[in-house]
Amino acid sequence: MAVAMLAGLGIGTVVQAAEGRVRVLVGSVDGRPGEPTAEKVNEPFAIDFDARGVLYGVEFTRGNRLFRSTQPIAEWPAEGEIPVEFVAGLFRQTKPGQDEAFQPDDDGRSPAQTLFNGMHDLAVSQNGRIFLADTFHHCLRELSGRQCHLSLLAGSGEPGDAGDGAGLAEARFNEPYCCSLSPDGTHLLIADIRNHRLRVIDLATQTVATIAGNGDRGKPVDGAVATESPLAGARAACMADDGTVYLVLREGNALVAIRDGRLQTVVNAAGSRGYSGDGGPGRKAELSGPKYVCMDRAGGVLIVDTENHCVRRYDPATEQIDLVAGMPPQAGAAVGEGWLQTQLRRPHGARIAPDGRLVIADSDNDRLLIGPYDGE
Repeated sequence: MAVAMLAGLGIGTVVQAAEGRVRVLVGSVDGRPGEPTAEKVNEPFAIDFDARGVLYGVEFTRGNRLFRSTQPIAEWPAEGEIPVEFVAGLFRQTKPGQDEAFQPDDDGRSPAQTLFNGMHDLAVSQNGRIFLADTFHHCLRELSGRQCHLSLLAGSGEPGDAGDGAGLAEARFNEPYCCSLSPDGTHLLIADIRNHRLRVIDLATQTVATIAGNGDRGKPVDGAVATESPLAGARAACMADDGTVYLVLREGNALVAIRDGRLQTVVNAAGSRGYSGDGGPGRKAELSGPKYVCMDRAGGVLIVDTENHCVRRYDPATEQIDLVAGMPPQAGAAVGEGWLQTQLRRPHGARIAPDGRLVIADSDNDRLLIGPYDGE
């Protein structure tokens, strides 16, 4: 792995980007969000790709819509922004919290007229199903088909904690933040943050179960049965090919691994909030309010370290953490030649694109960035 020192900060080693250049893919070139408008992408929070290579993304409370690229990645221009279209959600600004505008099902209306509130995440399956975490409506929604038929998957619009072992109609959530698919597409991981649990939906049996968290907020207990340990802000999760589940804890400032039903902190065992540790053992590193996690092609775990304004990589094989993108701990909007010369401002999502490049949802700069990635 090529490495370099982050000049002036003395923080350790960082993952160096491959040959190439970072560019703005969608949104604000200068990083100045301005007032939200219906014509542009506002506060993008998460992205994913379908089987054709079409990019999908969700806006947070400054837009509340699902958008997608009008072309698959193989047809994107080499320079400049790509065109996008809005396919679901009525443009509006909301605040976190319960929303009287919850709509329980599609009821024959157009997806473009659906009222979302604070979507945090989406997951796109290879068979065209799109799952949305409609967070402040306490539910999961599903869109299917190129024309995006919309339906309610689970949740009632009211906060609750119920449904384990039962069908989706009985499931209740309290601000589901993350919805990520298992590698084989059969299970949907749900970070049920206010219930202090990580839950999973079996898409074949249409049932719900808890796989981590005992319902209490607190520091995770290393080596404990995962369902018997407290959690501090179960924010987002992903699953590796070997079945290991990685969960980032927002208030716990940590990354935990769940294997064989037991939990182990692999980044920031102390749980302290800060920025340190690149080039060294993950357990000794510090994070600050991490908000997202996903796998790269080499089995590395990408951590969106939001309040440090960067993306980092944990390598399960070496147990080391490295810097991938951003100039932590400072926020900014400058776009450099590589990821390490590019500033981020509270990013909330990341994804390895079908062509191997890295896409980052640079949320508070109102933009998506794309650039080469060498995580091996």
